[in-house]
Amino acid sequence: MFDSFDVRIRSRLSPGERRRLESFLAAHGLFYEGNPEVTVFLEDAEGRIVATGSLEGKVIKMVAVDPAWKEAGLSSKVVSLLVGEARSLGRTSLFVFTKPEAGDRFLALSFVELARYDPHVMLLEMGEPGVEAYKRYLREVREACFPSPPPGARIGGIVVNCNPFTRGHLWLVEQASASCEHLYVVVVEADLSVFPFKDRLRLVQEGTAHLGNVTVLRSGDYAVSPATFPSYFLKDRDDLAKARIQARLDVTLFARLFCRELGIHTRFVGTEPYCPITRTYNEAMREVLPPLGVEVVELPRLPLEEGGAAISASTVRQGLREENWDLVRRLVPDVTWAYLRDASTAEILERVRKSETRH
Repeated sequence: MFDSFDVRIRSRLSPGERRRLESFLAAHGLFYEGNPEVTVFLEDAEGRIVATGSLEGKVIKMVAVDPAWKEAGLSSKVVSLLVGEARSLGRTSLFVFTKPEAGDRFLALSFVELARYDPHVMLLEMGEPGVEAYKRYLREVREACFPSPPPGARIGGIVVNCNPFTRGHLWLVEQASASCEHLYVVVVEADLSVFPFKDRLRLVQEGTAHLGNVTVLRSGDYAVSPATFPSYFLKDRDDLAKARIQARLDVTLFARLFCRELGIHTRFVGTEPYCPITRTYNEAMREVLPPLGVEVVELPRLPLEEGGAAISASTVRQGLREENWDLVRRLVPDVTWAYLRDASTAEILERVRKSETRH
């Protein structure tokens, strides 16, 4: 029985194939998400799906096997095929989402566990450069910036996307830095926002350069990335059940990685009046971090004017779409204003005008 299956590898799914995949995943407690580049189907002699898995970027996801075939080692077959496809695309570092009870199968395939949110999801990684290389980067940052904190020192952390860097982001960093001996600002490295990572990183670095106790660093694939929190980047942001699970996984990884390596004891976050996904993330921090010894401090967002709406990057992008430069100037610090008015940014601004509104 277990030898009689066919392998199909699809680069793009037809509507019919997607419906079959969604149905198979739902029957096994999983959900379809994102826009997979490669999907592997293993089918029995009657053409029924008995195992599947997909690849999107660096992430192997949606791996499921019919329980009737669980002794056939099909999950290993699916993952091996996807790893081969990833390598052919030049990707040497990979992540996999799976249920915790399936983790041993992936550990046997040379994956290492990064974090889990029981009983829902486990995140593992294989290949180089991997988490050990990123840990070395964090240790180098700590050694260069704040190697020997005094006893009882408050070490803070913030994770920001800054699409683009606003007065609200600056205010959050300033408020947090004023209550810390040292503050690490982690900028989301995933290049899935309309403003490129290299520009977002530079604006945060230059915009906070006057704060002597602030260190700005890159997130790698380990904070609010397609590997740890894909719901953040999806256009369909209505499924809060997915976001709730992913947020708790991402926050758990933050505690296990960033807090341990950088000595962070307090995570600062702005209140979220607009975006339900980000609000769900804030809830995850309040639930997950305190039991792990990390304080969560939620600061009210800076309003544009007293009693008015909070400043947000999405409002900046909307002002750019409407070419409302007076509004944009009131929303962004000098460093971002200079960047937006520079002729070299014209192509990026055109992308902003064509993009959809999202907080």
